[in-house]
Amino acid sequence: MDRQAWKPFLERWSEEWAALHDAEPSSEAGEPVGGTWLGFPPASEEEVREAEARLGRTLPPSFREFLLTTNGWRNAGHFVWRLRGTDDLGWLRDLDPMWVEIYGTVAHECEGAAEQAATVRRALLISGEADAGVLFLDPEDVDEHGEWAAYELFTWRAVGPERRGSFRELMLGLHTGFHALGCLDDQT
Repeated sequence: MDRQAWKPFLERWSEEWAALHDAEPSSEAGEPVGGTWLGFPPASEEEVREAEARLGRTLPPSFREFLLTTNGWRNAGHFVWRLRGTDDLGWLRDLDPMWVEIYGTVAHECEGAAEQAATVRRALLISGEADAGVLFLDPEDVDEHGEWAAYELFTWRAVGPERRGSFRELMLGLHTGFHALGCLDDQT
């Protein structure tokens, strides 16, 4: 997804969020651009290149274009309150080593857990604040378009990391989940 596709999708999501919550998004994680926009000012090409240099990797196309549209995001569904921007992207093992420790322990107990533990160890953390969970990208699971596999992992789901083919697919899934639970909110 390029900037021309990200912008209308994210604008629609922002409007849907505001309509469901009958409020403007809070600015606790930084100042919003204005109105109901859940994002931030776009990252510059230089800011993205600096993040890539710091990480030692070229970011996957859909995530890179997302950052060039909005340098971070608030309220990515009901359980992820913030996505990181270029300044605070980093490796999960460095930013939240608890996840690596947990999966290192589980790797000896469950079938397939060793592969999950390896994925978590090499993960790029893209979520900031979330409800007992993380979102991350796997730089070693890359498709023919340069997209990295994207994962969501929440302790309350009691399953391992849920894989999506790309950051774009992850965001579409979070948007779908936002609507699924939003409908429940309307019925209560």
